[in-house]
Amino acid sequence: MRKTLSTLFAIAAITSCNLDLAPENVMVDQNVYADSKTTQAALIGAYSRMNVYYAGAPEDQNNYSYVSYSFLAGDLGTENLMVYEDGVADCLALQKGEYDNSCRDGEILSTWIKGYNAIDYANCIIDGIDRFADYDEATQKQYKAEARFIRAFVYHSLLRTFGDGALTGNYDGLGLIIRDKPYDGYNPEDYVARATVKETWDFIIKDLEIAASDLPASAGTADSRFRATKCAALALLSRVYLYMGSYKNDKDCMDKAAEYATQVLASADYEFSSDWKDYRGSIFPLNEYDAESKVYPDPTVRSKEIIFYQPSRISTTKYTNGLGMYCYTKRLFCVDKAAMADLYLEGDMRGPGDGSSNYLIGIGSTNFHKDEYAPLKYTNSEGYDDVHYIRLAEIKLNLAEALARRDQAVSADALKQLNDIRLKPFEPGKKPAAFKASDFSNVGEFIDEIVKERNRELAFENHRRWDVIRTGGKLRNADLTSAQQILPIPDYEVTISKGKLKQNTAFE
Repeated sequence: MRKTLSTLFAIAAITSCNLDLAPENVMVDQNVYADSKTTQAALIGAYSRMNVYYAGAPEDQNNYSYVSYSFLAGDLGTENLMVYEDGVADCLALQKGEYDNSCRDGEILSTWIKGYNAIDYANCIIDGIDRFADYDEATQKQYKAEARFIRAFVYHSLLRTFGDGALTGNYDGLGLIIRDKPYDGYNPEDYVARATVKETWDFIIKDLEIAASDLPASAGTADSRFRATKCAALALLSRVYLYMGSYKNDKDCMDKAAEYATQVLASADYEFSSDWKDYRGSIFPLNEYDAESKVYPDPTVRSKEIIFYQPSRISTTKYTNGLGMYCYTKRLFCVDKAAMADLYLEGDMRGPGDGSSNYLIGIGSTNFHKDEYAPLKYTNSEGYDDVHYIRLAEIKLNLAEALARRDQAVSADALKQLNDIRLKPFEPGKKPAAFKASDFSNVGEFIDEIVKERNRELAFENHRRWDVIRTGGKLRNADLTSAQQILPIPDYEVTISKGKLKQNTAFE
């Protein structure tokens, strides 16, 4: 019987967090999935694999200091970040949109493999519970729903990264290989072709719809939101429909995006604060090494606007997770100071301001390129910064954009959502005037402003590239077509498929 390696990893990790699950040397599927406690351990392993794929972790250290290529792709290549010409080739490839064989079978291959590895962990859990579970049905349904959420989250990320036309409304384009069963090893005869973009979107949506019905209705405290809940699934559905339909202003997609965003915003579990101090106080607190006590501080307060995140701690015990040094040293790349200065109004705490740590863009480390700027959302050199995968600010902006695209109007509700985000990051007495409908000559201008606000608010959180593509914008290399703005399928995968796996059109 196949050994469950995901479970072995998970139990080691979860035991280090004092959850009282003893590790075992060899465990087989039946022993794991028959029991609720060991199934939960396997589930934490699946979350860990998702985190390694999506954002990176110290156990997966590379030249980017714990930050995954998947996460970097959200901002490298956009106006937000600038790679030095003598920087790492894989980072330069993202900036230029030019991928040689070394890159395709380097970080791009690694990204593809880690994504499907996380999907397989989720598949093992669903399959194992169906075959062996011997505990209450409600808990079984919750665990399978969490696995479905993980699978959908990773598939969504892979699709926007590799899907040929996924963000430009080409439903007939090539999407991803759909796998909903545990992987039993490479067999050329079993290799399947890529599903269409539409089939891949539909698979993601089905997983999330099922997950939303079986996940816990309560989001719990902010500290516990590293596991999926009903609202996390609804929030991701809002993002999925916005991404699917924005390029062509598909009204049905926009209606769904607005509907799911509204449900999330109606939840009493989340709270959007208008206090500018919360950016540094609870959303992106400075998390620096305390040289005197020789410890890394645990976040004591986490924002109530967190919907789903990767924590830098799961308990007060040292847990090596979270994001570290995303450009903080500026050794390989840095914030584009000129572009960010143009993006933010004076006094906006999310921008560069005076370059101090009071703002979310600042000097960072002075070891390299001391006059350049770095994102200060992640400052800890050991990987102890929380990573927000979904937070309430994004959902408010999803709603504003979906309403504007669906109704082709600047509505009071859409304006409110935009103004809530726009006005928050300024000290009292320094806030700009709230937008009025009359400030926009047409709905297109209003949507453009929402997309700009998304970048102000969500920069360096793996959003910008995908917003640029789905709205028909230009990356840093403005000569790239929309087909060239995604990544190529790894050549290695194309080769071992013996012709079944087709390359993206721009990279054939």
